[in-house]
Amino acid sequence: MSEPTLPRRQTLKQLAGLTALGLIGYLRAPRAAAANPATPVAAIPGVGGKIVRRGEKGYEIWRQSMVWHLSKPKRYPDVIVQARSTEDVIHAVQYAAANGLKVAVRSGGHNSNGPSLRDGGLLIDLSALEEIRIDSDQRIASIQPGVRSLGLVQAARDKGLTFPVPHCASVGLGGFTLGGGIGWNYPARGGVSTHSIIGAEIVMADGRLLRATAKENPDLYWAVRGVGPGFFGVVTRLDLKLYTAPKVILASTYILPLAEVKTATAALEKIRQAGKLGHTEPLLVFTHHPEAPDNAPPEQAKICFVTIFAFDESEEKARAALQPYAESALAGSKALFKAEFQPFDFEGLYDRYFSLNDPAGRCARYAVDNVLTNRGAETLHALADHYSKAPTRWCHVLAAFNMGTRVLPDSCFSWVADTFVGCYAIWDEEKDDAANFAWLGDNLPLMDPFADGHYVNEIEARGHPERYPACFSKANWNRLQALRRQYDPQGVFHSYLGHS
Repeated sequence: MSEPTLPRRQTLKQLAGLTALGLIGYLRAPRAAAANPATPVAAIPGVGGKIVRRGEKGYEIWRQSMVWHLSKPKRYPDVIVQARSTEDVIHAVQYAAANGLKVAVRSGGHNSNGPSLRDGGLLIDLSALEEIRIDSDQRIASIQPGVRSLGLVQAARDKGLTFPVPHCASVGLGGFTLGGGIGWNYPARGGVSTHSIIGAEIVMADGRLLRATAKENPDLYWAVRGVGPGFFGVVTRLDLKLYTAPKVILASTYILPLAEVKTATAALEKIRQAGKLGHTEPLLVFTHHPEAPDNAPPEQAKICFVTIFAFDESEEKARAALQPYAESALAGSKALFKAEFQPFDFEGLYDRYFSLNDPAGRCARYAVDNVLTNRGAETLHALADHYSKAPTRWCHVLAAFNMGTRVLPDSCFSWVADTFVGCYAIWDEEKDDAANFAWLGDNLPLMDPFADGHYVNEIEARGHPERYPACFSKANWNRLQALRRQYDPQGVFHSYLGHS
């Protein structure tokens, strides 16, 4: 395969849509299917936000909008409430409890399983709750769950601060942080983002509004920090620890043939053993070369795309952080392409690396699964041959190194791991569902032997609900179930998809 001839920006932008941690393609909505008629429920006293009932005009469009990609689950809540205030949430939960309606919750709708869409019951959409308050003296952001990644970046940056936000600009922070959160510059920002939650406001099953901190309702605080999409309450506000904003962001990119994956992983391992990973964020992606036709043989089309990000207080320090990579085998004779020490701001990162704006409107249907592991290189080696047989050019495998995740006594997040490895099946047509789900499923026995755990926000629960318990240590899973029985004894809230 010859060296890429596209202009660098165009090449990287084409690759950008393939490397998002959970998001690829436009938020396109298909033509709404006819809604099944149902008996309308009574008005919900005290709710000022929009209420749409199944069988009413506009229901199906609203239902489909609850999930970002085109593979819309065929699950139909009786009522969808778009909350405009915490009071709306309280009244909606009280109404549901009084009328035997199970409650599901949505903040941004970017979980590929669509766990907010359930059959029957009441769905509370929090996406309109977007308030941000920045306390620069205390270095705290108090946000509502519908706040999006780029919104918090910009608000905090105005105060010289930042947060390890999602790698895509439009991801809602509610579900992202509750599920762990793999955010920008995680090595220098406390690891997974959930550990930067320092307080939460929660509407419980009985309608009470409780505060959860390390000292106030500490069991709820423990649960909020890592529980994912199976929480037994509605988080209406999060207090997040902020960090000093970087003055400089640089990135170096290297493209190697897929056959050279061991060259890439050996280079990263050598840098790690030398203690030179520092606070850099290395990402490695198996993907399809943007210039290669769909039907090109794997040895010509499949590549290993490595990008290392450095967030620092000066260009000198950022360049020094990236220098070990420039001196490694990543930049050697096996490289098809390299672009080193490239400057970025956050807007540029979103636009050029993790953009939703795929002009071809690709990546309509989506499924993902993952491992958290301390054997990242071995995991990638095991997956490489299977990846070469991916059913579409948009399928990819992504590894985030230098994770440094921790287990804390005040968090249900359960794993100490150096690397996240995610396998992403992405395709256009419903007729290809079976082939893509099969390809994704066949990755599991290849990567699971190396797993220390799993990232709860990115597992394929539609076919494998048993993976939810595997996202936690046994003790933490059992404690979560005990807390659910304690705080939601009547089962007002849905549990994890596939679990009662």
